[in-house]
Amino acid sequence: MTTLNSRLTWRKIAVLALLASGLLVTVAPAQDRVYLKQGSPVLGEIKALDANEVRILVRNKDEQQYPIADLLKITFDGEPRELERARELMLQEQFEQALEEINKIAASSVSNPVVRQEIAFTKSYCEGRIALAGTGDKKQASSGLLAVISANRNTHHLYPIAELLGELAFSSGENARPFFDKLATAPDPVMAARGKYHLAEVELSEQKPAEAKVHFQELVTAQSSTPEMTELKNLAEVGLATCDLAAGDAPSALRKLEAMIQKYDSTNLTLFAKIFNSQGACFQALNQPEQALLSYLHTDLLFFAEPELHAEALYQLSKLWPEVGQAARAADSRSRLVKQYASSKWANMN
Repeated sequence: MTTLNSRLTWRKIAVLALLASGLLVTVAPAQDRVYLKQGSPVLGEIKALDANEVRILVRNKDEQQYPIADLLKITFDGEPRELERARELMLQEQFEQALEEINKIAASSVSNPVVRQEIAFTKSYCEGRIALAGTGDKKQASSGLLAVISANRNTHHLYPIAELLGELAFSSGENARPFFDKLATAPDPVMAARGKYHLAEVELSEQKPAEAKVHFQELVTAQSSTPEMTELKNLAEVGLATCDLAAGDAPSALRKLEAMIQKYDSTNLTLFAKIFNSQGACFQALNQPEQALLSYLHTDLLFFAEPELHAEALYQLSKLWPEVGQAARAADSRSRLVKQYASSKWANMN
């Protein structure tokens, strides 16, 4: 017994020594986490959160604030594991898998209203992206996103929601301008630039090439050279060529598009799908169906990653193949369009 008591005494002494030296690991309390695009995560208690910034109390004494534009994500104390998995999948643009994770969460198991809003946003955002990809219910997704804003008009997801609502409306032939107007007011320059790009696309669809050209030109001449802005500037350059086409100058548009094909890296699938779809439209305007077919085939066979642009190419191919005596290929293009992109406006056009 004396030996056992001695061992216990020495263990107590060792534990006390570790506590005194700060070397004993203790369980940290659960915390909110702010993940920055650059730098380590910040742990603490979120004290304020809105469309523009987050304020977090660190170690119960140091309150720090960060612009929402600088964040990768925010996680909340006590949130379900499925929500965090869904968030990670969203960042990888795996929206179907993210929605599966969210649908595993029982609503009755979540009491925190902030976490409930986060679940509602994640679910509706995934539904919206899936609908834009060609399947799913655009109206249901839009209703869900609008409900998130109604519950919290200054949510930190405000600008991504505005963009997605605008894209859903635009792809359905509805009024997207109010959503893109809101996006263009974002304090983050990249978000604001995205809003201007979308507005230019709306103006093109409204047969207002002069107004669209102003927005596209503003983007092309922007001083920023970040990867995000460079992508927008390149797309805006295609937009300027499309403005020439809309103004009745197809030859000028073709020259600009050909120069871009030579200038840019074809691994940028969205950019090249835009280029070849615009080129196809130019050849259609010049009554050159064979050349138009070749342009749209580039998108169909090589640059099909962007659903809406691929759907557009399939629609145009279904109209062009009969002009060169290929009715069977027209039927194939139409069949693939309806099967892959049932919710696209292109699949619902005659």
